[in-house]
Amino acid sequence: LLCGSCSHEEYECDVCVYGGTSSGVIAAYAVAKQGKKVLLVEPGYRLGGLSSGGLGMTDIGNKQVVKGLSLDFYRRVGAHYGALEQWIFEPSVAESIFKGYIERGQVEVLYGHRILEAAKQGTQLTSIKLENVEKFCGRANVKAKVYIDCSYEGDLMARSGVSYTVGREPNSQYNEN
Repeated sequence: LLCGSCSHEEYECDVCVYGGTSSGVIAAYAVAKQGKKVLLVEPGYRLGGLSSGGLGMTDIGNKQVVKGLSLDFYRRVGAHYGALEQWIFEPSVAESIFKGYIERGQVEVLYGHRILEAAKQGTQLTSIKLENVEKFCGRANVKAKVYIDCSYEGDLMARSGVSYTVGREPNSQYNEN
């Protein structure tokens, strides 16, 4: 139940990206560049996940395999430091670059909202209900044609009833070694 002072917001978009992690920002930016209306929902207040939260040393073996927007990110980091590419960086630099993607893509970001429930018709996800993490009574409803879960824990998938594995499945499950 909502109290009298609680807000209720409605959003409608082509694509809803849940989670402002590195992948969430890049996914939202890529969708926006395709001319689609996108909403990025971030339960916290920082974009970039681990990259902007303190993990600024990229663990990579072969840098030559990094392409596309991932390479673009490292080149933007490099430009900040006066180099072509930079694979070790300060969290604030990463966050600034992620904010730049959001600005260039004109992506709408809904900060401070986490998923409460997901509505489906058959297997199709039709809307998600969110709560304001500070007020707990502020609600939002998001209707989208497509949803992308970019949270680290698969929050959207879990609320949607999608099957998933935590940890590692046995090699025998997919006949892999």
